[in-house]
Amino acid sequence: MSNDDLNIGDETFPISLGIIDDMRKTYNHKSFQFGETLTGFPYLPHIIANLHYSNVKSYEIQTNRGYGPIEKYFKVISVNELDDEA
Repeated sequence: MSNDDLNIGDETFPISLGIIDDMRKTYNHKSFQFGETLTGFPYLPHIIANLHYSNVKSYEIQTNRGYGPIEKYFKVISVNELDDEA
């Protein structure tokens, strides 16, 4: 997964949990969350609709499922299959 080079239409997952400081326009990552109830991962991606929705950090990125800072959204860039014989 990566959050490099995110674009409108990308299927992403908001897996980073952190604290937003809107005064400084910063996001401080605390942990990752892969639970489907919070992030939709892996079955309900958040599709980016707008990369510059607001200057307020908590509404920076608009998706079809909500808003958040760009640092919280990650897209799948590679999938590795497990070898059943191992």
